Amino acid sequence: MMRSFIKKDMLIFWRDWKELLTILLLPIILILVLNYAFAGVIGDDEASMDLQLAVVNQDDENEAMQQLNERLINEAAIGEQEAKAIVGAAGEVQPVQLLSDYLGSEDLKGWVTIHHLKEKEAAEKIKEGELDGMLIIPQGYTADSLYASFTGESPTTPLIYKIEEETIDSNVMRQLIQGFIDQLNYQFAIQDITGGEEIDVAFPEGGFEDIGTAYDFTLTQYFTIAMGALFSLFVVTTVAMKTGVEIRDQVFNRILLTNSHPMRFLIGKMVSTVCLVMLQIIFVLIVAHFILDVFPDRTLTFWVGIFVMMFLLALVMSGLAAIFTAILLRMTDIDAANGFFMLILLLFGTLGGGFVPIYMMPGWLQEIGEWTPNGLFLALLTEWVQYEDLSLTVQPSLFLIGIFLLFIFIGLALFPKRGKAQ
Repeated sequence: MMRSFIKKDMLIFWRDWKELLTILLLPIILILVLNYAFAGVIGDDEASMDLQLAVVNQDDENEAMQQLNERLINEAAIGEQEAKAIVGAAGEVQPVQLLSDYLGSEDLKGWVTIHHLKEKEAAEKIKEGELDGMLIIPQGYTADSLYASFTGESPTTPLIYKIEEETIDSNVMRQLIQGFIDQLNYQFAIQDITGGEEIDVAFPEGGFEDIGTAYDFTLTQYFTIAMGALFSLFVVTTVAMKTGVEIRDQVFNRILLTNSHPMRFLIGKMVSTVCLVMLQIIFVLIVAHFILDVFPDRTLTFWVGIFVMMFLLALVMSGLAAIFTAILLRMTDIDAANGFFMLILLLFGTLGGGFVPIYMMPGWLQEIGEWTPNGLFLALLTEWVQYEDLSLTVQPSLFLIGIFLLFIFIGLALFPKRGKAQ
């Protein structure tokens, strides 16, 4: 009997060719369009952006060591001999010179053209559109950065990045600069842990930052995973809307007249959602992989891991389908319910990185987005693609299972008892 409910839901979905083609083909089209649009921004192609950046250096490195020595003695209460030794070690690491070497490195030579200007002249060129942005190195930056690294305090003199308007070019430049700052702080932290032992300072390369991952994570992979997760939400919404059609056609009432338990109706929706989400994501990943070679030279273990994670997402989506189905059975206005479901889809899709790349959002929104089902799935697959390490997938997998159980509990609580459906 349970098989009849699942078959019913699958047939209802498959008969709507318009919805079927939208869910299967639209994500592929979007992946191709986004991959082409961002090919000149970050990718494997030789074509690259020509970012024009003004560097305004207001710091005096000759005075930095003296300022550092005075701060160590006066503020950190360090003895003169010890402060002298620290200043001597600090002379080997000059943040401004490291930044200059990074921006002028071979990795960024085809990306960034550096102009050393005064602040007023740089501001005028930015307004005229000749420059994409201006990086100001404020006075005292070197001394403050070194002092913070040796005392463990947070620096109080940050680099200042100014732009005329938000563009793809300016956002990329901001990410490159932030990558430098993060890596510099990371190296300072290691140096502090190792007791000042000399270490090689390795800064991020052009493209995606190299953070020691086993595999690169590309924008093509991001778009493929994000679109697969986003359109799994469309599958849930479609299944819910089909429930609305069944309510209008009195299908649910006819099922009750056959003396079938109403819970079978709900379970049928959940199982069919699992099947449909799995088929949709598998189709998107396989087609995108064959067209764009999204995951080249990966092992069978990698693909098994992908399959398991897709199944976890499908379970979560089935729980969401249970909630939507229960809500529809309780509401008299089906169109209002469908509008509410679309609102949830847009909210999850945006926060989870489906409509806007998640790394372009503010930090607090990224943290919220990782708690949406599609956002958590994206974070999980990102880790798996880069490291292929099972230990890194345990916690997010448990979170997905927890969200599934929570959705099931809510769906069962909302599901109307016999005679209570609208």
